[in-house]
Amino acid sequence: MAALAREWGVEHHAYTNMTPTIYGGGEPLLAQSADHLRQRKPFAGCNAGHTFFHADPHAKVSICKVGRDDQIDLMTEGIEGLRRLGTIADRLMLRTGGCEGCALSGTCRVCRPLAKHYQEAKAPLYSYCQHGDTEKEKVTP
Repeated sequence: MAALAREWGVEHHAYTNMTPTIYGGGEPLLAQSADHLRQRKPFAGCNAGHTFFHADPHAKVSICKVGRDDQIDLMTEGIEGLRRLGTIADRLMLRTGGCEGCALSGTCRVCRPLAKHYQEAKAPLYSYCQHGDTEKEKVTP
């Protein structure tokens, strides 16, 4: 696909870093190619829940496709329920769990909801956290 995009002169991006499934399983992590992994840039925040949201086929709305905690049921609450998304987003982005008080949080490479999925999937620390960078150096492909 990348070759086709180049041939057509179309801008493209191959997202090579897999993430745990939305259900918390780490199965996709085992299928990713270690040769193609990229180091993530520091997470600089996003507007999830403030300027956009995710809605599933059952009318459950969340801040994004990753941060699905505290969903709003549009069928029950109606469009007015969307007013709560900003507050939910701000709360979900707080560094909690194993990330609370981390000295590296200012240069963290993933948002908190994504880090939570990695933690629940028992992913190797180096796949989402700088504290695991030395661990990755020990791993031989």
